[in-house]
Amino acid sequence: MKINRTAPAGDRAAPPADFRERYDVAVLGGTMAGGLLAAVLARQGVRVLVVPGAEDRSEPSGETTVPYTAEVFLLLAKRFDIPEIAAFGLFPDLPADVRRDSGVKKSLGFLYHRPGRSQSPEESIQFNVPGEHAEWHLERRTVDAYTQRIAHRYGAAILPHGVHATDAWTEEDGARIETTDGHVWKARYLVDVSGPDSFLVARNGGDDAEPRLGLRSRVIATHMTGVTPFEEVRPPADYPKATAWSEGTVHHLFDGGWVQLVRFDNHAGGGNPATGVTLSLDPDRWDHLPDDPEKAFRTVVEQFPDLEKQFASATAVRPWTNAPLWQRTASRTYGDRWFALERTAARNDLFLSRDVTMATEIVHALAGALIPAVRRDDFATAPFARVAAFQDDLNAFNDRWLRCARIAAKEFALYNAFSRVWLLWQILADLSLKRARLDCESSAGRDWTPVERFELGGIWFHVPEGLRGVIDRSLRSIERVGAGELAAGPAADMIFSELRREKFIPPLYAFGDPDARVYHFTIPKRLKMLWWVKTAAPADFRRLLTRDNVTSVTSATSR
Repeated sequence: MKINRTAPAGDRAAPPADFRERYDVAVLGGTMAGGLLAAVLARQGVRVLVVPGAEDRSEPSGETTVPYTAEVFLLLAKRFDIPEIAAFGLFPDLPADVRRDSGVKKSLGFLYHRPGRSQSPEESIQFNVPGEHAEWHLERRTVDAYTQRIAHRYGAAILPHGVHATDAWTEEDGARIETTDGHVWKARYLVDVSGPDSFLVARNGGDDAEPRLGLRSRVIATHMTGVTPFEEVRPPADYPKATAWSEGTVHHLFDGGWVQLVRFDNHAGGGNPATGVTLSLDPDRWDHLPDDPEKAFRTVVEQFPDLEKQFASATAVRPWTNAPLWQRTASRTYGDRWFALERTAARNDLFLSRDVTMATEIVHALAGALIPAVRRDDFATAPFARVAAFQDDLNAFNDRWLRCARIAAKEFALYNAFSRVWLLWQILADLSLKRARLDCESSAGRDWTPVERFELGGIWFHVPEGLRGVIDRSLRSIERVGAGELAAGPAADMIFSELRREKFIPPLYAFGDPDARVYHFTIPKRLKMLWWVKTAAPADFRRLLTRDNVTSVTSATSR
């Protein structure tokens, strides 16, 4: 089989989908992950068919990014030569229709609430995104559709909206997908990103009776208009160092849950008046709520005076999603000529931007295995077993962070400490992955091995020595609180103490200071970081702060 490996960007006219053809790879599901994978495969000369899933537009998905997410997008773009994907990390470079429907993200805000009391400014945290980054809020219907446009531009055949799968299975020579128009489509390999109702998963053991995840959540989600910006609920003077909360992602925290708010109209040119609203609850802690999702949502927010004010005029503009147990895992995630990707393999809480990030991480890993398999016409399961194990490790790593976030939300002091460890991880993951990518790009033959160290688990590339240990010890302290072995206050003190003590942790932010709750990447802090790099930083940290590694990409089309 001959594959066009060198087609110039964007000049492969996608032929109409033809049920008489046998495609190299069929992607079942029209989500962002499916679209990104289809685009990558098509750009590399793979004959791809995208078949929409029935739940593509109704399943809640992640709506936020962080700088590390942008670096994963950039890795995908650079490795597989698709500049359009680089724009997913650079909001101004996105097409006008995507920017119009989506929002910007200039900060991550955490506001802690106690029943019957106004929010205390002393129990708030805000991480402001450095100016060289351009994070954003993804309006997923628009973004998912845009990834399909990219895939089509590079040659993927895509079934029209309204035609979706009614069954899927594999045979000895490949996969079959039956669709609502009565056709059966053939491919040599099938990637399923259709979600929890996957026909393929149902045929291969279904879901685990008990998800292989520790967090348990009742998730209630919708989009609403009329959500009052929090800076209009409480005057900005109450939070003198903070920027406007509505310019970023807002997380309202309380014992046993959180509400995440994602505005889409918070920038010039924004034309979408909605706010993404996701309520996540410990089902045991909040087991007394009504079954009706809107009544349950109102029952929760009415317990917190400032939340009640913020949602007083809010109206849902999409059907409510209500999952008494949101978490799920498929019992099998790969087999002969098939792979269950992302939302089909597992589903966990939509918190801390991990949903979008992990989708892109797994697409990168699977593409690296699938493209050579197609070129060799060898679909032996071993390379895909490795990717499936990595996907499991990512899910477990993410689950540990989410479980600890839920435990930490019992007391602000503990969440304050948790958030610093999370931010440290995000900053160093961003810098470390960029360093690894640049090393790959400049290596002889563009060797991508440094970004395929999947056996390392959730952090799958080299990071400064000490980071993994700090993360593990900090999360173990929080887990001890959850097990009743340690009180929240002493656990927070232990984490802050370690953040002050560790030599590899940069002084850019006062990670070990509980009172440093509003973070701005100011010129004095940049100078302080530069001095630390020259005088005290460990050698493996110095590699992260070279000029090429701290200079952002200024255009999605730069290569």
